[in-house]
Amino acid sequence: MPPAKTQRIRDPIHDLIVFDEKDEIDQLAWRLINTPEFQRLRRIRQLGVSEFVFPGATHTRFAHSIGVYHNARRLVRLINEHLLDSPKTDANPKKSPSEDRSIVIRLAALLHDVGHGPFSHAFEGARLALAKARGQEKIKKHEYFSGQLIRNETSCVCKVLSDFDPSGTLSDEIAKVIEADDPTDIYHAVVSSSFDADRLDYLQRDRTMTGTRAGSVDLEWLMRNLIVEHIPLGQEEDDPKPTLAPTFAFAEKARGAAEDFLLARYRLFTNVYLHKTTRGFEKVVAALIEWLGTPGNAGKVGIEGDHPLIRFLTAKGDGSVEDYARLDDMVLWGLIDRLGRSAEELPRALARCLLDRNRPKCLDLSRHFGTSSQMIEGTDGKIRSAFREQLGSTVFRDEASINLYRDVEGVSAKEHKLIRVRTKDGLLEISRFADTIINDHLKKDAKFVRYFFSDRDDFDRAYRIMTEGN
Repeated sequence: MPPAKTQRIRDPIHDLIVFDEKDEIDQLAWRLINTPEFQRLRRIRQLGVSEFVFPGATHTRFAHSIGVYHNARRLVRLINEHLLDSPKTDANPKKSPSEDRSIVIRLAALLHDVGHGPFSHAFEGARLALAKARGQEKIKKHEYFSGQLIRNETSCVCKVLSDFDPSGTLSDEIAKVIEADDPTDIYHAVVSSSFDADRLDYLQRDRTMTGTRAGSVDLEWLMRNLIVEHIPLGQEEDDPKPTLAPTFAFAEKARGAAEDFLLARYRLFTNVYLHKTTRGFEKVVAALIEWLGTPGNAGKVGIEGDHPLIRFLTAKGDGSVEDYARLDDMVLWGLIDRLGRSAEELPRALARCLLDRNRPKCLDLSRHFGTSSQMIEGTDGKIRSAFREQLGSTVFRDEASINLYRDVEGVSAKEHKLIRVRTKDGLLEISRFADTIINDHLKKDAKFVRYFFSDRDDFDRAYRIMTEGN
C-alpha cells in the first residue's frame, strides 16, 4: 500500500474537501472512493431527468456522496466534542473499527448511495410495476443493494474494508446502518434524522445546481445550535414505556434558521422534485424500462437476454447484485438510443420522446380543481376509464403527495425526522409555535394528480372530460 498522502477535492458546495494524510479514516474513505463500485456513481445523475428542466442539474451521486461524507465528518466531530453527555477518558480501551460508531457512521455516510440505481426513482418505480405483474408486492430498494455491495466479498468495497479491518465485521456494521430504519444511538442520527448529512448536502447541492433561488440554509448557525434529544418512535401517546430514539434538535435561538431549513426543503419539492415536466419524463423512462423488462420484448428489438439490465429485470425475486452493479445512466442511455432507431413503434416513440425532449402534455387535475378532492377523484376516475388501454404506454398517470415532511416517494417522515426546538417549556415540533411563519396548510397532505399524454388529440379529449359540466 502506498504511503498516506493528503488528497483534496474542489466542490461547488463545500469548497475544499480534504482527506487528511494523518486521519486513517479519511485515507480509508479515499481508497473506497477509488473502487469501481463507488466510481460507478459518476455515471448516475443525482436528479435523473431533471436536467430536461434545469440544464445545470447534471451533478452526480458521486459528488453528492462525497459531500455527505464531508457533512458526516463535521457532525461526528460535533458529537464527539460537544454533544455527548458522558466525558471521554483515555482509560477506555481502544475499540476495533467495527465497534467505533464514529468510524462506522462516517463510512456509512460515504457509501449510503453506492447501490443506487440509474435514473433516480424512475428505475425503482418500473421495477415495482414489473414485480407486481409477476405477483410480487414489494421490491428491494437501493438501500438493500448498497448493503449487498458492501458485504459482497467479491466487491472491491468489501476488500478495502476487510484490509482495514481483518475481523471482517466492519462491512457488516456499515451495511446495517444503511439498511436500518430507526436510529439506535446519536451517531446514527448523522445518517437518519431531520438534520442528517444526506439532506444537508442535497438541499444545498440541488438548489445550487438547478439554479433555484427559493429557500436557503444557514448551515453554520444551525450547526452551532444543534442539541441531542430522545424522541419516542411510536405514535401511541399513552404508551408507558415508548422506545426512545436519540436524534438532533435545535436550541431556541436557531428556531428561525430551522424554519427556513424546513421551508427550503419544501420549496425544492414543489419547484424541482415534483416539477410537472420532470415527472412527465420520469414516467416515460419508467414505461420504457418496464417495456424492456416484460418477458419477450427485448428480443423484439435485438437486445440479448444476457444484457445485464434484461437479466436483472427478468430474474425471479430481486435480481443479482452483480447485474445491478453494472447498471448506470450510460448503460440505459445506450439502450434508449438503440430503441430510438428500432422498428418497434412503442419503444421507439418512448425513446424519441427522451432523445428529442418531446415533452408529454400535462393535464394537472389538482391545479384545475384546487383543494376539491371530490372533483379531482371524480374526474380522475373518468379519465382513467376513458384511457384504460393506453395507460402506461402513451398516457401516464402520476399521483404524489407532499407536506412539510414527506420524502420524494411520498412516505411520511418518522418521529425522529421531525424538526424540534428546545424551549424553556419543553421540546416543541417547529410548526406548533403560535407565531410560526409556517402556514397551516403545509402541515397537511397536498395531493397531486396529473396525466401526461404523448398525443395532442388524447390530451384535448381528456381536457374536455375535465371541463365538462364544471
